[in-house]
Amino acid sequence: MTEHADLLTPAMLRERIAGLPALPPLVGDLLASFQQDNLDAGTLARRIAADQGLLARTLRVANSPFYGLAGQVLSVDDAILVLGFRTVRSLVLSAAMVNVFDQSACKGFAAERFWRHSLAVAVCARALARVTRGNAESAFTAGLLHDIGRYVLALCVPRHYEAVLRHHQAQGCPLLSAERAVLGLDHAQAGAELAAAWGLPATLTSGIRGHHAPAGDAGADLIHLADVLAHALELGGDRVPTVPPIDQGVCARLGVDAAALHPLFPQIERDFEETRNALLS
Repeated sequence: MTEHADLLTPAMLRERIAGLPALPPLVGDLLASFQQDNLDAGTLARRIAADQGLLARTLRVANSPFYGLAGQVLSVDDAILVLGFRTVRSLVLSAAMVNVFDQSACKGFAAERFWRHSLAVAVCARALARVTRGNAESAFTAGLLHDIGRYVLALCVPRHYEAVLRHHQAQGCPLLSAERAVLGLDHAQAGAELAAAWGLPATLTSGIRGHHAPAGDAGADLIHLADVLAHALELGGDRVPTVPPIDQGVCARLGVDAAALHPLFPQIERDFEETRNALLS
């Protein structure tokens, strides 16, 4: 039973989301491009190159040890030629998203730790997608955005989200439970509302909406497992990491053996550190 269910309804949240600053046009176009078959990579490359800050971050990631191309990528065109457009899109979107929202959303909300965990899930999702023969770059982006509802709540109802964080700490309960107790809804619902407002494709939206309760959706299954894995590997920088329970049937539905994933862990940890150093430092 919720304590303050009247504080926030889906309709109220949608109204608050509509009041958020608009996405930068390039970010909106990159998100929309997931649903386009006839991509104009050249036009997007020129627009990326026109944003010097974004260009610098993109090239830093492209030349990171993760891609093994140190010093070889000098322009966005080089990156697209060597890495392919989908890979470049995911890393440009990652570099841009980190700066889309106000870093001081509300008291107690640690933006740096939020993005660290989001990036950890993105890296785990990319590794799992390769194992399951899914779209690795789409999985990376879905992982990066899976918890975006937390940021939305911290921005849209900062005073109430401060109460959520206090409840979470005082009761020692999962953040999801604290959100439901204080607000009457949770960050997965908030993220789904944002995804609808942004017009995100189903491949990204499903991971946002269902990463805590996947219910058999392939995209949500993968992000759910990636989230559990990121916590288990302690990649998020939490002081006291808590591994969420894994949904029964996820591994079977994805066709993976949890024990068989162990050899991937050292590479995931290296990939995360390399990507984090390039993107968040």
